[in-house]
Amino acid sequence: MLLENFYFSTAIVLIVSYLIGSFPSAYIAGRIKKIDIYRTGSRSIGGMNTFTSVGKLAGVLVTIVDFGKGALAAYLATKFSGNHPFVPLLAVVAAVVGHNWMIYIGFKGGKGISTFLGGLLFFSPLSFLFLYLLFVPVALFLLKDSYVATSVSYFFFSFFLWYREDSCYYAIFVILVTIVYSIKSYSLLRSYFTRGRRDVNPVIKRIFKPFFRGM
Repeated sequence: MLLENFYFSTAIVLIVSYLIGSFPSAYIAGRIKKIDIYRTGSRSIGGMNTFTSVGKLAGVLVTIVDFGKGALAAYLATKFSGNHPFVPLLAVVAAVVGHNWMIYIGFKGGKGISTFLGGLLFFSPLSFLFLYLLFVPVALFLLKDSYVATSVSYFFFSFFLWYREDSCYYAIFVILVTIVYSIKSYSLLRSYFTRGRRDVNPVIKRIFKPFFRGM
């Protein structure tokens, strides 16, 4: 049977994961409020922009849904990947790609952070805590920019995850997510170095308030 073929079944898992990631929860939340989220705030179709441009409740709900997309992709891939350890990780990457370039709304999208974190939370809840209690705060404190700090923290976190999970697959997984995120955020990352831009999302400032006194 075709579904018993590893390569065919993996392709199906990745396509389904991409379609799951493409579900435009932030766009729908904006439309309900008659707001085109792609034209307001940071113009990112994700939870943070929903929170600041549409409303707190909408932002929380969208973030939960986006987390769920990553977790669902990881769960389905784990169930249908034939026990191959790398396929579920790739499925989360596919979901992140789907979130960043959503097929349902003309390949617009967000940055994929919540979708990635939903998958990470499924695979390793404790590692999730290490990422957001250690790696991200330190990067934010040193770099004072949400976008660059995210890329840098994810990159270094990938080696920590390799050590903690004792598998290079996890390092490859996070590095792929970092690459996808960096491609989507390229203009912002570039302007940090070429124009000295600094930008920390207001929601991030509230979460990590002690690190941003005076900003």
